[in-house]
Amino acid sequence: MVIQEHFFIRAREYVRSYSDKGVKIYGGFPEGDYDEAQEPADFGRTYTETEIPVDADAEEIVDILMGVEE
Repeated sequence: MVIQEHFFIRAREYVRSYSDKGVKIYGGFPEGDYDEAQEPADFGRTYTETEIPVDADAEEIVDILMGVEE
C-alpha cells in the first residue's frame, strides 16, 4: 500500500509518499519510479506501487521490466 504522511513546513502542508512493501512508487511529476516522494500537499499527486524493490540495482530493474524470472 502507498503510505502518505502529512507534515508542515512554515505553515504549508506537505505529503511524503512511499510503499509499505519496500518497492518503488510510480507517478508524480515528472512521471516516474521513485523510492519516495515529498511535495506540497496541494499538488494532489498520486502514486501506485510497482514490483521494483527500492534497493534493486539496474540489472534487476531491467529483468523485472522485461519479465525475466530467475
